[in-house]
Amino acid sequence: MIENEKMLLGQYPNTYTFTKSMVERAIMKKRGSLPISIVRPSIILSSYLEPVEGWTDTLAAGGGLVLAITNGYMTTMNLRRENCIDFVPADYVSNMILATTAFTGLS
Repeated sequence: MIENEKMLLGQYPNTYTFTKSMVERAIMKKRGSLPISIVRPSIILSSYLEPVEGWTDTLAAGGGLVLAITNGYMTTMNLRRENCIDFVPADYVSNMILATTAFTGLS
């Protein structure tokens, strides 16, 4: 960890969320009159139905977790009731991006 990291991150919990915010602010600043929308889904998993149920092309994010659970490598998880893991199927995300793009284009 670099010495100034906490100072640089400010309110952000980690460099990932900090850099996402930096990019969003840069887009908003440079967009001019171009209408934009930013879709920021949480943890993307395999598809629910489209193109086929359970389709995935990566083990990144929650994919590795789902693979471990569905194949029986991981049978228990130590969790707290007050914590929430927000998984979203990939087809929900792609459909939301398409709908958001259409809505933004009509605005």
